[in-house]
Formats: sequence, C-alpha cells, structure tokens
Amino acid sequence: MAERRSRRAHGWLLWSATVRATILLMALLSGLCASGCKGTVEPGNRQSAVAMGDWYAWRDLTPLIEVAENHAPEPAVRALEDASKLLRDGKAASADKRLADAAAGAGRQWVAVARADLAALHFSMCIRGVAWRLIDGEEPSATERTMDFSEETKVEPGDVSVFALLTNLDEPIGSDDEALAVQARIARARVAAFSQRCPANEEVAEMSASTLESDLATLAAEGHLTPDLAYLWAGVQMNRFSGTAARPFLLQAREGGFDHPAVVFMLAVIALEEEKLDEADALANESIERYTQLEDSGNVSEGWFVRGEVARARKDDKNAKAHYAKALAANPLHAPSILATATIIASASNPDDAVDYVAKRLEPFMLEGPLDPEGVREVGMNLESVVFMATEPLAAQISRDAMLSAIDSEPDPMRRGLRYFFAATLDVRLGEYEVAHGHGVLAKEEFAESGYPPPVDIEQFLQRVAPR
Repeated sequence: MAERRSRRAHGWLLWSATVRATILLMALLSGLCASGCKGTVEPGNRQSAVAMGDWYAWRDLTPLIEVAENHAPEPAVRALEDASKLLRDGKAASADKRLADAAAGAGRQWVAVARADLAALHFSMCIRGVAWRLIDGEEPSATERTMDFSEETKVEPGDVSVFALLTNLDEPIGSDDEALAVQARIARARVAAFSQRCPANEEVAEMSASTLESDLATLAAEGHLTPDLAYLWAGVQMNRFSGTAARPFLLQAREGGFDHPAVVFMLAVIALEEEKLDEADALANESIERYTQLEDSGNVSEGWFVRGEVARARKDDKNAKAHYAKALAANPLHAPSILATATIIASASNPDDAVDYVAKRLEPFMLEGPLDPEGVREVGMNLESVVFMATEPLAAQISRDAMLSAIDSEPDPMRRGLRYFFAATLDVRLGEYEVAHGHGVLAKEEFAESGYPPPVDIEQFLQRVAPR
C-alpha cells in the first residue's frame, strides 16, 4: 500500500508540474515580494543572504552591481547604479533606457547582462514572444502581466527585443572573465525561462527550454544558482528525478528570500512522497493559507488535495473526502480530487455510485451553451486532464463509464464526440482495443456532424487501434 500511495502522489506530482507548469513561472512573474514572498532580506541587512544574492536584492540588480564593481569599467558601473536607483523608484522603462544609452560604451557586455536581468524581472507584457514591454509606475503583479499574441498589438518604441537580449549575451558568456560569464549565464537562464513561456513559435520554445535547462545545470554544478533559478532547477529535478533531489534547491531558494507559496507547496509534495505525513500536512496547510491570501483558488485546491492524500495515507477516508471536497470548492475542475473521491466511493459502496459521482462532476468540464472553436479546445483540455490522471485501472474504468453515462442525453455532437474519444482512450488504457476502435468510430461520426474541427487527431487514433 505504501508503494501505491507513493506512485499516486508521484503521478499527481508530475501532473502538477506539467499541466500546471505555470506554478514554476508565475512565481518568477510575481513582481515585488509583496505579491507572495515573505522572509526576504531588506536592503542594508544582507547577513542572511545566500552567496548569489537574495531575491529582494535582485529586484534592483544589487547582486550584479556588487560583482561589477570589481570587474566592470567605471562607466558601466555608473550606468548599473543609475538603473538600480530608477528600479527602486518603480521606473523600469527609464532604467532600461539608461542602460541602453550606455550599451555602446565601455563595459557594454556588463550592460547587456544588466538589461537582460532587468527585462526578465520587470517586463509587464510579452508581445507575440518577440518583444517585452517595460513601464514606469507601479510594478505589475503576476496576474497583471500579460502574454499578448494578438497580431493587432503593435510593438512600441522602447519595447525590448527578446532576440537581442539573448544574442547580446553570447559574447559575455564566452568571456575569459569568469565573473562576467557567470552573470551572463544567470541572465540568459532568466530570459530563456520567459521566452519558453511566451515563445515566438514552437522552435523558439524548444530552443529556450534546452537553453534554460543547460544553463541551470551549469550554474548548479558551479554553485552559482540565484534563489529564483534554484527554484526553477528544483522543478527540473522534480520532473526528471524525484522530490528528494529537488528539496535542497527549494531550501536554497527559500533561504535566499524566494519564499513564494509555490516553494512551500512543493516541499509539501516532497514530504508526502517521502511519507513524512505530519510535515506534508503542515506545509500543505501553510500553502493553503498563503494562496488564500493571494486569492489564488487554483493553487488553494492543490493544497487541499495534498491534505486529502495525507488523510488517505493515514486510512482516514472521511477526512480525505472532506479535503478533496474543499479542493473542488476552490476549483470544480480539479481532476485529481474527483478521481480520488471516486475511488473511495467505489471501495466503500460500489463502482456504480462512483460512476454517478464522476458523471455529475464532469458537467462543468463540458461548459455551458453553444461551443465556438475556443470552447471546443477548452472542453478537450478539460476531459484530457481527467484521462491523464486516471492511470490506475479502477480510476480509468470509472472515468470511462462516466464519460459515456450521459451521452444519449447530450444534444451537442461535438460534446458527444469528445466524450466518445476520451472514453476510447481509456478503453486503450484498460486493454479493450476493439471497444476503443468502436468508440473512436462513433467519435469520428459525431465530429463530422458538429461542423467544427475536433481538437484531437481522430484518424491517427483509429489507425493506432485498428483491428489487426
């Protein structure tokens, strides 16, 4: 049973780190620490800061300036200091202009590093992945930062070229000055993280992801991770290896002032994975409290789910169901809580009751009213999240039957088609390939009637499950 609990927790962990990958990036997009960090190091009190600078100090580039003072020409240092003062006054656009004016002078490589750090830490809008906009005034919060892919949005004078930020770092990264090379790699990792999140195209996204992971690995090996990059590297460790591998980097991030609630949440997941149940419960509860303060209902639900998993590991199904219910109150589309509750119901009574429960819970996944193409994609993603989580045979069977239970009363052919398709994918998971093919054929017929292209490749699926 312990092994099964660990697998379930780890499976959910991977889901959280992929489907909800914004956890890793929204913390970096969080403006000043008032939007989520605590325990930060105030200016003038750096005794508790880690070697690569505390998170609060990075907001005005202080750690970079401290290094540059001993390595960069005086004109570049003055430009960095002027930009730092402007950042403290909330003038990110003016700070970048001051650096841009110094970009052709002595120490231009240090200026390029500073501009990359500044842009990554302070941009307010990403425009189609090609430019970032900086503003003077109140620092944008995580929820106010926008990723704008509209072709109608015009690039304005002063918007920063993402391509230029990256290419201008090539020379300093290859520098013989080790201090400059390290700072340039830190800056490139930050830019690549956001370029991956808001890419100009798929090729840029893949290149940014590769660059980010390579730079993080190099910085980690050399002991040069800043608090925010330690957090990102922890996410890589979680996805590639385990929570145990990620823990030291989460603690490093937290000690450096990067104490976003997501750090607490990830530590809770790791404690659950390691079956340290008291620690997991306490950390999950802390994450709930802090995400509640931020009015982040999506992550509040994640915290309640962890508490539900802790209760379930203690064989306390009553409290587990209560915690899952609170997760669903915060986010009705939280598939892990739905499936966890369903398996408890199936064990306590019978699978039919569990099917009825899931079928009822699927109603919000289907949206209301006529579906436009965007709505079609949203319903597809909603149902896919259920399928992704239904890894164990019982959960897959319950989910499949729930997908089909109300299909005859569904008037919309696209919704019927999506139900049939995702039921078919669960048939495959259950080893019922002939049934899967039949449901796939029905899905194809419904899609043809709907008038919209489906968000899935039904032909490829049918080829995969065709009778041999």
